[in-house]
Amino acid sequence: MTSGALASILLVAALVGMAPPALADDAACIAASESAIPLRKQGKLHDAIKQLAVCAAAACPAEVNADCAQRIAALKAAMPTLILGARDGAGNDLTAVTVSLGGTPLPGALDGRALELDPGEHTFRFELAGQPPVEKKLVLREGEKDRHETVVLGPPVTVPAIPAVPATTPPSFWTTRRTVAVVSAGVGVVGIGLGAMFGAYAGSAQSREKSDCASSSACSNRPQSVADYNAAQQNATGSTVGFVVGGALVATGVVVFLTAPRVAGAASQASTSALRVSPLMAGAGASMPRGLMLGADF
Repeated sequence: MTSGALASILLVAALVGMAPPALADDAACIAASESAIPLRKQGKLHDAIKQLAVCAAAACPAEVNADCAQRIAALKAAMPTLILGARDGAGNDLTAVTVSLGGTPLPGALDGRALELDPGEHTFRFELAGQPPVEKKLVLREGEKDRHETVVLGPPVTVPAIPAVPATTPPSFWTTRRTVAVVSAGVGVVGIGLGAMFGAYAGSAQSREKSDCASSSACSNRPQSVADYNAAQQNATGSTVGFVVGGALVATGVVVFLTAPRVAGAASQASTSALRVSPLMAGAGASMPRGLMLGADF
């Protein structure tokens, strides 16, 4: 057998020996791609990604490789992520806590980094020495990213509440006593005004009496003079009563107002709004008009 014939036989044998493995690799790639489909439908995204990683290898056909790579990217986007935390009753973060999922420990679950988990219901168990364990059930949804969940281990620490100061209405400066004092003084002022008015009427009657009877020996209109005298006497009496009663009411109001208990917080208001009334005791009611003395001549 010539050397050329021997080389041809060896080449054919090599090609025959290499063909089956190549076909087997292609079948494995296709099988991995197909097995990821039901896993995706069941929400087992982690298992689906593992299968797609097989067909996304460079040894797989280019079309299968590209398709599996795209599907891996889509599953990564749909994979929910969760950030767990644990605190004590005072609100302090805890790190010495054992976290498990379905009985499987999750090391580093409380290091602040996001956990990639399949969508669906998950039950986490948090255990801290000296404290009762805490279980937390969560339902994760596809596409939900960086969800934060924190559990509290241990009894809550109660901070003594600061007693609230009841809201109080500031006391009014105008107490009932001060109001009565002002009303009394006001009525007194009115009485003094009436006294002044009656005094004016008495003075007017006195002037008419003088004109009616210039002297006791010559009285041209004695009846009118008598009428004017009586009117002057009545008005003088009214004037006296008005001044006396009005002055008494004003004085009483001022005394009651000034002696009323001082209300806290209203001192400044009292200084600006204190009533200042000075009784005016005119002399019209203290002495009768001189003309009235002429009655002795009638």
